[in-house]
Amino acid sequence: MKFMVSRQFISFGFIGTIGFLVDGGILTLLNSLAGMGLVASRLCSFCVAVTVTWLLNRHLTFNDLKNERMLHEWTRYAALNGLGALLNLAIFIWLIFHFEMFAAFPLVPLAIASAIALGFNFTVSKYFVFQNSR
Repeated sequence: MKFMVSRQFISFGFIGTIGFLVDGGILTLLNSLAGMGLVASRLCSFCVAVTVTWLLNRHLTFNDLKNERMLHEWTRYAALNGLGALLNLAIFIWLIFHFEMFAAFPLVPLAIASAIALGFNFTVSKYFVFQNSR
C-alpha cells in the first residue's frame, strides 16, 4: 500500500506541475498580453488548469479508482479542489497585495500558493473524488 500512495503522490505532483504550467502560462498571457488584471487572469487560468489536471489525474494517477459518471466526478473534483483553490488563491492575493515585489513577478506567489495547496488537493482527490470503485 505504501508504494501505491507514493506512486500516486508522485503522479499527482507531476500532473500538478503540468497544471501549474498551464495555470502560469494562461495567467501570464492574460495579464501581460491581454492586459487583464492579476486576479481576473488567475481566475481564468485556474479554471482551465483544474480541468486539465482532472483529466490527467483521472486517466493516469487514479485510473483504477475513476468513476464512470464523468460529470459527477468532475463536479466533485472541481468543488473539492476548489476548496484547495480558495486556499491557493487567498495566499496568492495576500502575497501580491502585501508584498509589492510579488505583484511584479506573479509566477512567484503562484508557485508558493500552489505548493501549499498540493497536500490538501491530493488528499481530497484520493479519498473523496476518485473513490467510488473501491
